[in-house]
Amino acid sequence: MNKKIYIAGRVSGIKYEIAKFNFARAERYWRYKGYEVVNPIRLCNKEWGWWRCMAVCLWNLFKCKYVYFMSNYTYSKGARIELFFAKILRKKIFFLE
Repeated sequence: MNKKIYIAGRVSGIKYEIAKFNFARAERYWRYKGYEVVNPIRLCNKEWGWWRCMAVCLWNLFKCKYVYFMSNYTYSKGARIELFFAKILRKKIFFLE
């Protein structure tokens, strides 16, 4: 069974260390729940441009069955795009605090 989950949330517009902490916390939670976690912070180099990161992230989202949206996703243009694609691809979507 594919228990692969993609984490979506805000990266741009906040300190990178805070974004990294938020994603790491979510990653620990979902690993504890038994999921194989895809963490965008681990996929992209912080020196890459926004478009390159989005291409890498969307490709990896495509390969997951589940997508988790952190509460701050509404402040992220990229995460809102990921939500759009997750809905089109009929992924199981989680919104947890």
